[in-house]
Amino acid sequence: MVDSQHSFTRSEIAPIIVVSLISALRLLGIFLMLPIFSVYAVQYPGANAALAGVAFGIYALTQSVLQIPLGWASDRWGRRPVLVIGLALFALASVGCGLAQNIYQLILARALQGVGAVGSVALAALADFTRPTVRTQAFTITGIAIGSSFILGILGGPLLAASLGLSGLFYVLAALGFLAMALTVTSFPKEKKNADQEPAMAFKPILLHGQLRGIFIATFALSFALNLFFFTYPLSWTELGLGKADLWKVYLIIFLPSVIFVFPYMRRAEKKRSFRLPILIGWLTATAGYVIYLFGAQYDFLLYISGAAFFFGYSLYQPMLPAFLTQRIPAGGRGTATGVYSFFGFLGSSLGGMFGGVLMHISPSLPEFLGVLVLVLWFFLGLPTAPESTS
Repeated sequence: MVDSQHSFTRSEIAPIIVVSLISALRLLGIFLMLPIFSVYAVQYPGANAALAGVAFGIYALTQSVLQIPLGWASDRWGRRPVLVIGLALFALASVGCGLAQNIYQLILARALQGVGAVGSVALAALADFTRPTVRTQAFTITGIAIGSSFILGILGGPLLAASLGLSGLFYVLAALGFLAMALTVTSFPKEKKNADQEPAMAFKPILLHGQLRGIFIATFALSFALNLFFFTYPLSWTELGLGKADLWKVYLIIFLPSVIFVFPYMRRAEKKRSFRLPILIGWLTATAGYVIYLFGAQYDFLLYISGAAFFFGYSLYQPMLPAFLTQRIPAGGRGTATGVYSFFGFLGSSLGGMFGGVLMHISPSLPEFLGVLVLVLWFFLGLPTAPESTS
């Protein structure tokens, strides 16, 4: 007998697919950049590791600043118009990145690229169209789509950059952004306005919400660690003699455990409505990956192990955090709440990328040491908890 309470209705399936595709297309462009940005950006006229780190991280910095106002705007004026405007700005700025002739122009164009800060709007939209009893499953499906684009981007980035160069890759980002915008215009579901809808929450109660603090800390720590990791990780491989065009082989190996195990494990946890163990395992494996990287960056086998462990732990958290967040916030405040959530995530991404370049310029081991420190500090500040109804 089918458990209808924990199964999607027909009205939920289409929005989940559309929002997942929009998110995956937009993020595919970002993920194409992730594994190769640092090794190409340092070759721009006037560039060094520190300036390449600024170019890498400033996109996320601009994103972090605008997540809250755009999330707030989507609460007031609707998800679709904010998504369309944000995606258009992202695509146009990506063209500007492709036209950059030196590192300073690239930094400016990357800052403008971050103006299209619509990640929080997509998260809020997904929560709007799903019931709390199936929301973790919905975010898991979106996580599968984003995870697939992550893998495709990580594997395809080195190959495309080898043939198109970094500037050509930015034009691919622009095309993906325009495609996501077209999909939003033509297929994004109509938003329902209910007379008995709960009023929007103000910004301050969301920011100071005790049960949300662990979620905000988690997304900051994980995003910081991810960008810090992927700024230095490809450089570690090139120092061992691996060609830039061959980096996709490394990423294929380190992502395989996550592809095979993460999403089935999360579906099982959702059915049992128990997330305590995934929360702990995610932190342990991500931290272990960084510790192994800190002490084993000179050995290819340990680099494989560290990458696989870190990404496994990171992937466990991706469907959990937005589901935990949106289950605790009324519909009218979800855009603002996911804006705060995305603000902390992009702030962590920005600082992680920038610190990666600056610290590596001082000593190759400093970024990994900082990554371990941040992940350990995160544990003592408090790991996130699932809402009572799902714990």
